[in-house]
Amino acid sequence: MTIYSHSALNTFENCPLQYKLSRIDKIRRAEEGIEAFLGSRFHETMERLYKDVHFKVMPLEDLLNYYETIWRKELNDGIIITKRDRVADDYKLMGRRAVEDYYKRYHPFNQSRVLGLEKEIWIDLKNDGKFRLKGYIDRIGQTDDRTYEIHDYKTSGHLPSQQDIDSNEQLALYQIGLQNIWNDTKNVRLIWHFVMFDKEFVSCRTDEQIAALKARTIQLIETVENDKEFLPKESGLCEWCVYPDLCPKRRHLFKTEDLPANEYLNDDGVKLVNTFASLAIQKKKHQEKIKTLDEEIDKVKEAVVAYGERESLDVINGSDNKLKISKKQKISSPSKGSSERKELEDILREIGKWDEVSDLDIYALEKLVNEGSLDNAVFNKISKYLNITCKKSVSLSKLGGKEK
Repeated sequence: MTIYSHSALNTFENCPLQYKLSRIDKIRRAEEGIEAFLGSRFHETMERLYKDVHFKVMPLEDLLNYYETIWRKELNDGIIITKRDRVADDYKLMGRRAVEDYYKRYHPFNQSRVLGLEKEIWIDLKNDGKFRLKGYIDRIGQTDDRTYEIHDYKTSGHLPSQQDIDSNEQLALYQIGLQNIWNDTKNVRLIWHFVMFDKEFVSCRTDEQIAALKARTIQLIETVENDKEFLPKESGLCEWCVYPDLCPKRRHLFKTEDLPANEYLNDDGVKLVNTFASLAIQKKKHQEKIKTLDEEIDKVKEAVVAYGERESLDVINGSDNKLKISKKQKISSPSKGSSERKELEDILREIGKWDEVSDLDIYALEKLVNEGSLDNAVFNKISKYLNITCKKSVSLSKLGGKEK
C-alpha cells in the first residue's frame, strides 16, 4: 500500500511526470537549492530553540551562533543558486535576520506549551488504513484554554494572502492527524510563520471543511493511482526541477543551453526552430508570399513533428524561439439511423453526458475525450463506436513567451 504525503500529492498536482520520476521511479538527484537549504537550517534552529524552552530560554546570541555553525557545517558545493546575482552569504544573512526577528517577536516563548517538535504524524482519511498520509509538524503547542496549535515555518520569499492561507490544505491535513491521536483536539488553530517577512497567519477549519478536504484528498489519491501517463505540466516551477534531462518539454533546452555557439546552431532541433521562426516572420512581413511560405512552413512542421517523435520531445528550442508540439484527437461518430449510433446514444444517456453532446455534437464529444473527463471504463465502452485519429499541431513562441 502506497503511503502518501501532502508534499507528494502537491508534486503530482504541479507536475505528474515529476511525481512519477521522484516517487514511483525513485530517481534520486543530489542537488539541493539554496532556498531549501536555508529552510532546513531555519527549521533546525527553531527546533533547538524550543527543545529546552521548558527549562530555560536560550540567549539570542547563542541561538544565532548555533544558526551560523550549522550553516557552515552543512554548506557544500552542491548547493544550487539559480539567481545569478546572489551568493550563499546573501541567503545566510536573510536567514540570520529571520531568526533574530522571530526571537524578538515571540520572546520569552510562553504563548503556548510545547507538545511536540518535528513530530511525525499519520493521517488516516477514512479510518480504514486504505487512504493514509504521513507528515511532520514543525511544532505542536497548547494554550492555557486547551486550544491546540499547529505551527509551520515558511522561509518562502513570497507572502500569501489570508485567502491563500484559508484554503491551504497542508496544516488542515495535519489537524486530521492530530485528531486521530488525541480525542480532545476540538479547538485547533493553524499557524503559519512567514519568517522572511516577520508575518504570522492564523486560520481555523470547520468540521464541514475538514470533511470536504478528506473527500478531495481521497479523490486526488484515486486520480494518482489511476494515472497511466503522468504527463509533464509546465509552470514557473520548472526552473527548479531536478529532472530537465528526463522531461520532453525541457530536455532539448537542457541539452543545448550550454553548448558553444557553433555546436548550438548546428543542432538539428535548433536549426528546425530557427528555420520555422524565419519563415513565420517572412510570412507576416510579406503577405504576397503567403501561399509559398505556408507550403514551406507545412514541410518544416512535418519535419518538426517527425523530429519530436524520433526524439520523444514535446518542446524543441531554437536560438530565440521554441516550438511546442500538441496532439488532439479527431473523432467521427456512426451515421444517423445506424444501430451503432443508437447504442452509442444510449450509453451517453446512461452516463449522464447526453446533454453535453446533444444530437452527438462532434465538437462537444471531442472536447469530452480530449479533456479526459471520461474515466477509462466509460471511454473504452464508447471508443468502439468512434473513429478516433490523432492530429499533431505545432505552435511557435519566443523563449519564455506565449505561443503564436
